[in-house]
Amino acid sequence: MDKVFLIGIIIGVLTRLIMLNLDQKQYPTQPNVLISQIVLAFVASALGALLVPALIERSYTSITFLSLAAEQFRQVRENRRDTLTELEAKQLVKRGNAFIEEIAKTYEVRNYMSIISSFLTVGFYYLITSEFKINDNISLVISIAFGIILAFLLKRMIKRDSIGDVADVKIVDIGFENDSILRVGSLSGITNVGLKSEREKFLKYGVGIEIIPKGKNYINASIVQDPGQRQTIAYNLYSRLGLYRQKNEPVFTPIPRRNPKNESIVIAYLPIQKNEEAIIQAVKSTPIVSSARGKNIALKNYIIGRKDGK
Repeated sequence: MDKVFLIGIIIGVLTRLIMLNLDQKQYPTQPNVLISQIVLAFVASALGALLVPALIERSYTSITFLSLAAEQFRQVRENRRDTLTELEAKQLVKRGNAFIEEIAKTYEVRNYMSIISSFLTVGFYYLITSEFKINDNISLVISIAFGIILAFLLKRMIKRDSIGDVADVKIVDIGFENDSILRVGSLSGITNVGLKSEREKFLKYGVGIEIIPKGKNYINASIVQDPGQRQTIAYNLYSRLGLYRQKNEPVFTPIPRRNPKNESIVIAYLPIQKNEEAIIQAVKSTPIVSSARGKNIALKNYIIGRKDGK
């Protein structure tokens, strides 16, 4: 019991560590938040490991601890949401409520993954020792292998789609019409840039980005056009590549705009380093937030650009 309990905890914590690398691309995890996540993974893993022997002994009252754990993890979600919301005012580019909720939900769900992996690893150990009469040491080795494979499978199961799955991204030119009206690609009227010095910065440092829905599909278009998803794209660009602006220069804040001609999204962006390939990858790797899905289902058979829509 002691050995398999320890193995269950190790597998549960390992599961959380395997999933932790996704966090580092979106918000700070080291050192304080990293430590807190490992501690929570330890607690979750211990609960999962203890649940199997409790069920075998028919100690069903121990299941109530799961409800307490679920309540605790919901509190972690709320704390993460509140923390990120408080930090919004200090961001040059805001995350937006949709992305904050996605991050908070991710914190909660990944703790449940630790419970599941630990529970199934210990349960698998008891199954093969009781049903197949395999030696304890061999059973431990098999259970460890099973737990590691399970950890990677769980990571794959909860992997979210990204913008690159629903849209193509390309670099377009930036210019001005009527001296001060910003144009990105074929879309004009983005904003009025009155100061000559600001227009010069746009022309010198700016990069035009166009996000085009794949397959001329309205479902894909509705995802990239969702307000929360647009803000998530803008923040992902900023978090990965920085932004060439000061606090008192709001004109340089990347604001995604819809191009009604092809239902694409265009962005005028001023990165710290003008690396077009890195910019494309930053947009493509942006996770699709839950609030952006399920829009315009009635248009799933319609094609962008056709007069009859089909």
